[in-house]
Amino acid sequence: MYNMGTSNLLAYRHSLTMIKGFLFLVLMLFSLISRGQVEQDQTDTIESYLTAIDDLEAELGAYSTQLSDLYLGLGKSYASKTEYSDALAAFQRGMQIERVNFGLHSLSQTPYLTSIADTESNLGNQEKSLKALNQAYQISVKNYGGTDKRMVPVIDSLIDWHMNIYHQQRPKVGYSNLVMSEKLANNMNFILDENISLNHPEGPTYYRRIADLHFVIANHITKYGEPRETGFTVSSGLDSRRSSEVRTSYRHFHRGKTALEKVIQSSIEQENSTPYDKANVIADLGDWHLLFGQKLSAIKTYQLADEILDLDEDPEDARQSLFGKPKIIEFGIKKQDQDTMPSENESMSVQVSMLISEGGVASDFYLANESDSLTDNEMKLLKKYFSGKRFRPRIVERQPQEATHIVNYDRPAKGVEG
Repeated sequence: MYNMGTSNLLAYRHSLTMIKGFLFLVLMLFSLISRGQVEQDQTDTIESYLTAIDDLEAELGAYSTQLSDLYLGLGKSYASKTEYSDALAAFQRGMQIERVNFGLHSLSQTPYLTSIADTESNLGNQEKSLKALNQAYQISVKNYGGTDKRMVPVIDSLIDWHMNIYHQQRPKVGYSNLVMSEKLANNMNFILDENISLNHPEGPTYYRRIADLHFVIANHITKYGEPRETGFTVSSGLDSRRSSEVRTSYRHFHRGKTALEKVIQSSIEQENSTPYDKANVIADLGDWHLLFGQKLSAIKTYQLADEILDLDEDPEDARQSLFGKPKIIEFGIKKQDQDTMPSENESMSVQVSMLISEGGVASDFYLANESDSLTDNEMKLLKKYFSGKRFRPRIVERQPQEATHIVNYDRPAKGVEG
């Protein structure tokens, strides 16, 4: 057998270490070059906007209608470099040009106002941010009327904005965004009830959004309580405050339930609605009951959904799809994902087996594949994540059944499939 010798072996290992170190440095260099190129590209883009603005102002004047778009692009370029003060100045200038050319209440100001709101939020100026967003809302009201059906997508986008900011803030700070979102949702609900027919194609989606928002509010109150200065209710004393929070949480349960009942009515009225479609939204209402501890009401609602599946072209296949295995219950409005690049941990998932009770509670966690492993801390996070969730239970012959369930769990605790 060939024997390298101790000195040769040490030299070999040393050279291997040197090669690994060299490769690491090369990768770091490429990363820095790439990052530097992106920063240079952003700087070049800003310079291009500034040059174009100067040329256009010299040719057509300081309030040319073509300038506003350039200022919007300039502001976004500054924002991408986190140069928020410069971004804010650019957005404000673009909005001023729109006002001069098209009037104080022109709808064309809206993208500038929402950009100003984003920028003020990034600067930590929440009151100014909310003021800009309220201006955008009031402009739409001036143009359409407060109860016009065209206000619904406007309100929907504003709720999205508030919820995105809410998820970026500490709970106490973000609570004001929940308060504003609820006011907007109440307006949306009124417009839907009064001016939009139940067979409108977007009806189920909009009513579902209202239910999702009420879940977020109720969940916030359950986790963090209500700030005394900006809460939905006023209370004094610890016991009184807890009682108030229970009542407030129940109010949001009731409002979300009403919205989901509207989802059902609107889905039934849809032109091409199938029995499965109807059963699906009824099952969602059952999920809502289960989330709020209304187990008997949940079972009755699931049974109603199951009965409707008798009318489906393939009832057993439909039942298998809807109730054949436990399903994690998801309500709420998530933060819009700003990062389109895949996470380094995106593919690092493990299969987790758990027992789902008749009431939708998960327990008895273990890894389904022996080749998978988690640290003690990762397992602790996994248990905490799933213990805080509720599952639609498996339904057999219209009765909930305890069942084993396997899901894909991404590390860290950011997602579930199954």
